[in-house]
Amino acid sequence: MNLTGVPGRILVPLDGSALAERALPVAAELSRLAGAPVELVHVHVPISPDPIHVEGLPVIDEHMRSLRRDHERAYLERLRERLGAEASVSTAVVDGPVAPGLAAHARAVGAWLIVLTTHGRGGLERMWLGSVADELARVSPVPILLVRPEPPPAGRFARILAPLDGSKTSEAILEHAARLARLGSGAEIVLLRVVQPLVAAVWLPEGAVAAAAPQEDLPGRERRAREYLDAAARSLAGLRVRPRVEVAASVAAAILQTAQAEACDLVALATHGRSGLARVALGSVTDKVVRASHTPVLLFRPPPP
Repeated sequence: MNLTGVPGRILVPLDGSALAERALPVAAELSRLAGAPVELVHVHVPISPDPIHVEGLPVIDEHMRSLRRDHERAYLERLRERLGAEASVSTAVVDGPVAPGLAAHARAVGAWLIVLTTHGRGGLERMWLGSVADELARVSPVPILLVRPEPPPAGRFARILAPLDGSKTSEAILEHAARLARLGSGAEIVLLRVVQPLVAAVWLPEGAVAAAAPQEDLPGRERRAREYLDAAARSLAGLRVRPRVEVAASVAAAILQTAQAEACDLVALATHGRSGLARVALGSVTDKVVRASHTPVLLFRPPPP
């Protein structure tokens, strides 16, 4: 019986590699704690839109395509049988492209979480799982839990770090962080607000540029940051929540250092979901944290207002 308020199922995208399968123990443990079923998903990406011909003869015909899809289903079925004793497991082979296919499937089946490793290579002639995580973070309608293959990740989170920047977008992660925290006994959420010192550029006569800190009310900004976190903590009734304010020039570095200092099991972040030039400025913090974090990262792109 599901007593956690967790709807839907947990999706695990797989590309046939052992690295991708490192997400399975995490999904199985979350399934046990939440009472939610697991679905193993493989995205079938056609090798070519048309049969390949050599000297007028098809090298890959429709029969071979069918065999290849059967091979993919058989692969998922073997994993389903392996996990059968640990969780309620189903399988699905969906059509690509990979990230849009996974996002559409998650929406169609009412999933509440996608769990995947940040990179996976080999098997089934697939090399897509490493690149798909980045795109999936921008198009997924549900949170995605990114786990590193090493060290072996756990499926429960005793301390979750949730960085906030004062925006409604950043606060959208709190609902999902709270859902995971409620799965464990005595779990704690650490709310982090990073205050960056204001820095101004000073042009010297020789043409060089020096950085100088202008007059600023840094203690006042820290106080307002604590007040903001205290208000956010009150919205997480029934959970252990601890605010923390850090003063640092680099937001990403402060998040990573705090996660290590607090021995956090998970970093939970909302992302703007932008791409291209806009993402260089607005998504760089998330990018840096995902690439450098040694702990799992929960990402969620809230829908546009």
